[in-house]
Amino acid sequence: MKSRKSAVIGLTVLLGMAAAGLALYTGYSVKASVPSLSDALKNIPADCQFALGINVQRFTASPVYAKMRQGQNRPMGKGLADFIEKTGVDPARDVFYMVAAGRSEAKLKGEGVAVMIGQFHSDAIAAYIRSKSSPSEMEYAGSPVMMFPERGSENVRRGVAFLNDREIALGDLESLKAVLDIRAKGNKSILLNPAMAPLINGITSDEMFWFAADAAGALSKMPLTTPLGTSVTSIQSVVGTLDVSEAVVGRITVNAINEDAAMKLAEVVRGFVALTQLGSDKNADLKMLVGGLKVAQNASQVSIELNFPAELLEKLERTNQLPKPPPGN
Repeated sequence: MKSRKSAVIGLTVLLGMAAAGLALYTGYSVKASVPSLSDALKNIPADCQFALGINVQRFTASPVYAKMRQGQNRPMGKGLADFIEKTGVDPARDVFYMVAAGRSEAKLKGEGVAVMIGQFHSDAIAAYIRSKSSPSEMEYAGSPVMMFPERGSENVRRGVAFLNDREIALGDLESLKAVLDIRAKGNKSILLNPAMAPLINGITSDEMFWFAADAAGALSKMPLTTPLGTSVTSIQSVVGTLDVSEAVVGRITVNAINEDAAMKLAEVVRGFVALTQLGSDKNADLKMLVGGLKVAQNASQVSIELNFPAELLEKLERTNQLPKPPPGN
């Protein structure tokens, strides 16, 4: 099992970097030379209800990636270094953009797909994987697919599909087939999804991190014990971006079903901010963090803006002082 994990760490490390970076840094002023956002999204199936993206070139120019590269003694650092050495693919140089997407239905829990756009050596990556594990190999719609057994089981669950030397997809087998069917069968992509396309069209390739969700579909299965409580059912869509230079700067835009629903949602968010402010009077760092949150409502739309020093979030995370969301309504 250890060897199988080593085999895929070079590919899945980018997903981990995206999660870590989203929590710490985004939005550097470096102008990334990346394909258009549609180059990545054209491979995402039309029925996906949410998507997120990362401009990898901008991310690898950030302090987060520098720290990861310095931590070569850590498992992820070692795995990434080995992957780079054996395949000749370095995320800082060769990966331009990554988009991940999925659906929220219970029967599809845990399924989804990520597509990376860049300059890859597919044969070298495949050889690296074979040297570390024994994947199940197949061809689907003219593309090589390598699948790995689920932990503690012989069932095939996750894998990688090599679309070409510029596009690689990661995910469960059905999701990978859905990606490949876009080209092989002419199936529609998320760019033609009537709910998702308008959200995505407002996002540019220059955003370091972004996410968009057809909340009416994606959140419909969410339990009402979430921090937003019953307000979840009034949300139609959510779009967010996160950007960092010396400060973490982000914006989340929530579209509600009507103005009354938006007003109630804004009240819930303002209540959370107020409660956190009350508990931060003796903590200057936490007070600065909460002070950087601004909530506004305009008709049926609620916007949440954040702006605070980048080092502040990392400091609060180290000391475990980040505010916890209130219990559900």
